[in-house]
Order: sequence, then structure tokens, then C-alpha cells
Amino acid sequence: TYLESFKEILSNRSAVACLVGSILRSIAWMVILVYGISFFRERFLKPEGSEGSASVIILVAALLYTLGSLVCGRFLNRFGRKPLTVLATLLAGIFTISFIFVPNLWLSLALNFLGCWFGGMGFSAISSLTLEQVPKFRGTMMSINSAAMNLGSALGAALGGLTLVLFDYEVLGLTLGAMGVVAAIVFQTLAIDPTRT
Repeated sequence: TYLESFKEILSNRSAVACLVGSILRSIAWMVILVYGISFFRERFLKPEGSEGSASVIILVAALLYTLGSLVCGRFLNRFGRKPLTVLATLLAGIFTISFIFVPNLWLSLALNFLGCWFGGMGFSAISSLTLEQVPKFRGTMMSINSAAMNLGSALGAALGGLTLVLFDYEVLGLTLGAMGVVAAIVFQTLAIDPTRT
């Protein structure tokens, strides 16, 4: 039964597209999650006494991510899983790229927070779309999706660290943030929403 479930999932083009999209989206998300606070501390906040500001940024970002994830549920049935996945993933990728290139602290924070909001929405939308790919093997599909997201997180953190050592935050934001845009393209071109077909 386990082999059958893996075979069924990995032979389904749309299911594989969702897994690849989850990996790419997780890679992009690491810019905000792992390197966002370091970026703000290096570029805008004075190193001494910036712990309080960093804590506030983390709390607001986490709150917006959570609210985005919760609000997503209200829009899923209205707009559909795939369109919402594509839109949220694309916007999260764009805001992930853009917040690093802005020279103003408040505008950069606003773009970062928008990235968190759409990152939360994207997480819920992707999970919902992925869950429906192979209804007979939902448990296995979500386990593989969880592994895919963790793989993306590990790759994103490693690639981000390497990029920072070799280049700077601008290259980091552009390289990893672009993965979010590519994830949106993968969802749009290769994934289907079985509940709408």
C-alpha cells in the first residue's frame, strides 16, 4: 500500500509540480525567515540596543504570517486553490525581492511585512492545493509535502548563507526571492486543481 501511494503520487504530474513548487517557495521564504532580521540590523538598525527593535519586527512578521494563513481560508472557495496559490506565491516572491533593494527602513519593513502576509497565504493555499492532488492518498501526499518544504528550507538556508559569503544581501534577495516567482510559474503551468476540473 505504501509503495502504491508513492507510485501514484510521483507519477502524477500535477502532484509533482506541487511538491517542486513547495520546495521553491520554501527556498524563497528563507530570505525573510532566516536573513531578514540580520539584514535590518546591518542596514538600518544600530547594532547596540537593536534587540528590542528586532524582537518587534519578528513579532509583527509572525503575526502577519499567521493572519495571512488564516485569512486565506476565506478566499479559497471563492477564488479557487490554484489561482490563490499562484497569486500569493508570486506576490510573496516579489515582496521578498523588493524589500532588500529599498533604501528606506519603513518602506523596506512594509514590503517585508507584505511578504510575510502573502507568505502565510501561500502556505495555506499550497497546502490546500497539494492535499487535493491525490485524494486517495492524502496522508502520504501531505507527508511528502512536509518533507519537500523542509528540504526547501534547508536548501534556502544553505544557499542563502553561501550567497551572503560570496556576494551581498541584494544578490541573496534576488536569487532566493526569484525562486518564489519560479514557484508561481510552476504552479500556474503544471499544477491543476482537481476540485475545479
